Amino acid sequence: MNPQDAQASLDQIRAFQDRTREEMVRKIFPWSYVIISALGLFATFAAIDLGQPWDAIARGLGFALFVGVGYLYSFWISVHPRPTSPTAWPAIAGVGLGVVAIVFVAFVIGRIAGFLLFGVPAEGFLSQATVGGAAAAVVYIAIVPVVRRIIASIVLQDAGRG
Repeated sequence: MNPQDAQASLDQIRAFQDRTREEMVRKIFPWSYVIISALGLFATFAAIDLGQPWDAIARGLGFALFVGVGYLYSFWISVHPRPTSPTAWPAIAGVGLGVVAIVFVAFVIGRIAGFLLFGVPAEGFLSQATVGGAAAAVVYIAIVPVVRRIIASIVLQDAGRG
């Protein structure tokens, strides 16, 4: 093999890597999965004020829906992310923890707002937790575009293009 053939092969490998990263970035958080995950979040949070045994059942089903959608998505995606830099995975984990914190704060604020602004009762199907769960789901859907951009930036920086 001469040096020109070796360079051509390396260039082709880099082109495939770039296409793989672009595909990975394009498929981050598809809207259908985001909506279903938001419904799981809503069910998880809204069930907090239900009576026994419905609260445990609804929270379990809601959380299973939220986590299950992500798990199924990991099998559906055609390109699996494999960041190589030592800072990529901690950065992605930090984004995930940030999302969890923002969604939880939205739930708490929604619950307080449900009590103060609307006088929603503390127990039952239509309760403060239902209002908080709706707020958390809406905030989750609203922050997904920002999360997409952040993760795309991390993936592209890991590729040396960011």
